[in-house]
Amino acid sequence: VARDQAAAILADIRLNGLEGLIDTAVRLKDLETKESKIYYTLAELKPYFDSLDEKAKGVLQRTADRIKSFAEAQRNSISTMTTNVVGGSAGHYISPIEVAGCYAPGGRYPLPSSVLMTAVTARAAGVKTVIVASPRPAAATFAAAYVAGVDALLAIGGAQAVAALAYGVGPVPRCDVIVGPGNKWVTAAKSLVSGICGIDMLAGPSEVLVIADKSCDPNFVAADLLAQAEHDTEARPILVCTDLEVVQSIDACLKTRLETLPSAPTASEALKKGYACICSDIDTAIGVSNIVGPEHL
Repeated sequence: VARDQAAAILADIRLNGLEGLIDTAVRLKDLETKESKIYYTLAELKPYFDSLDEKAKGVLQRTADRIKSFAEAQRNSISTMTTNVVGGSAGHYISPIEVAGCYAPGGRYPLPSSVLMTAVTARAAGVKTVIVASPRPAAATFAAAYVAGVDALLAIGGAQAVAALAYGVGPVPRCDVIVGPGNKWVTAAKSLVSGICGIDMLAGPSEVLVIADKSCDPNFVAADLLAQAEHDTEARPILVCTDLEVVQSIDACLKTRLETLPSAPTASEALKKGYACICSDIDTAIGVSNIVGPEHL
C-alpha cells in the first residue's frame, strides 16, 4: 500500500512540479497553507541557531565536529590510484558528486542528529551542493542544518520530499543521491527513484542491539534500549547478555523509566517486539550480534 501511495505522489509531482509538491504537502499536513514557506537558505537558518541556548549550540557543534573528523578520515583512507596492467595501466579516481539530498525525519520527534550525520558527511566528501529535507522542522533541525553548512533546507517530508529531491522541483535542484532514514513512504519513494538517482539504502524500522555483562550499568543499558524503542512502535530493541540477573535488572530499569517517559506509549509497543538473548560468554554474544547485524550496536 505504501509503495502504491508513494508512486502516486511521485507521479503527480513529476507531472505538476512545484504546484503538485505544495498541494501534496498541504494535504499531508507538512504545510499549513499553500503560501507557507518551504525553502530556507543558509542565511535564513542562522536565526534558528542563534535562538538556541549556549548548551544546545555546543552540543550541535561538538557533534558536527566529531562527525566531520571521522568522515574526513574515511575519505582520506581512499585515494586515486593507478596500476600497470598488460598493455597499459588501470586505476580509479575519487570524485564527489555534485548534489546530495539529505532526508531527516520529523514525525514524532525532531532528529537533528540525522541532519548532521548526512549533511556533514556530504560536506566532508566534497559534495558541492547539499540540500536537507525535513517535515515540520523544529528549531533544532534548522539549527543543525546551519551548523552542517547546507545550501538550503526544504521544509517538506515524506514521498513528496523524495520527489522534489529526485526530480528537481521549484527551487530544489535535482540531486545525484538521496540519503537518510524515513518512514515507509519515504523508503518506498527512495526505492522507486533509485533508477533516477542514487540512494544510500532502504532503511527499515529503527533497531538497536546492546551487548552487556555483569560490569554494565543496567540503567544506562535501559536508556540505550529506550532511545531506539521510542522512535517507532515497529522499532526493535535487542539485549544480548551473559547473565540472567543482569537481564532482570535491566528489565526492572526499563519498567521504572517507562513510568515517566513521555514517549512510553510508543516505546512500550516497541519493547514488546524486542527480546533478550542469554549467552555463555562475550565471544558468543559477539557471534549473535554478527548474525543479527543490527543497525545500532
